[in-house]
Amino acid sequence: MSTLKKKNAHIWERDEYDWYVEPIECSMALLDYLKIEGLIWDPACRMGNIISSCEALGLRAFGSDIVRRNAYCSREVDFLSANNDEKANHIVSNPPFGISENFVRHALTIMPTGSTVSMILPLVWASGFSTKRRWLPESPLKYLMPISPRPSMPPGAVIAAGEKPGNGTKDFAWFTWEIGYSGPPHLHFLNTNDYRPKRRKK
Repeated sequence: MSTLKKKNAHIWERDEYDWYVEPIECSMALLDYLKIEGLIWDPACRMGNIISSCEALGLRAFGSDIVRRNAYCSREVDFLSANNDEKANHIVSNPPFGISENFVRHALTIMPTGSTVSMILPLVWASGFSTKRRWLPESPLKYLMPISPRPSMPPGAVIAAGEKPGNGTKDFAWFTWEIGYSGPPHLHFLNTNDYRPKRRKK
C-alpha cells in the first residue's frame, strides 16, 4: 500500500494591498514567447520583477503602483483611475487579485488598438465566463498560457523578510489580450523551468 506524502505548502495571511510576488521566470518566459516591442507598463510593479525581466531582455519598461516600494515604481497612482499618459504599447502585470477583474477591464479601455494587455491570473479565471465573467468570451483574448511548474506567490512582506517561495498549490496562467483582435484564444503551455535564475552552489 502506498503512503501519501505530505505537501509542505504555506498559508499566509492576506496582504492589505493584495501584494503577492510572482517568480521572475514567469515574466521572462512570457516576454520571450510574445516577442513584443515598444514601451511596456506594469501598473502594479510591486518589487519590480516584471520591469527587471524587461530590462534583462533589452525592452523598455516603466512601473507604477498604488504604493511606491522601490525605484522600479516611477509613478505612485491607483491604476483604476489612471490613463495611458505615457503612451505605453503594452501592459504586463500581476494585478491585485481581489480587484483583478476591474484591473483587466480598465486596462482594455485605456490601451490603443494593436496593443496588448497581459495579466497573470489564477487559471480558474477561465472557468468563470458563464457567471460573473460573462464578458470574457467576447473580449479580445488572444492567448491563454497555463504556467508550469506551479509558481508560488507569497506576500511581498514574506519575500522582503528573506523567506524563499516554494511549493505553489494554485494554478496560474498568463491571459493576453490584443486590442482589436477577433477570434478564439490560442492555447500555449508556458514552461518556466529554463528561465529560473541559476542558484550558485555553496
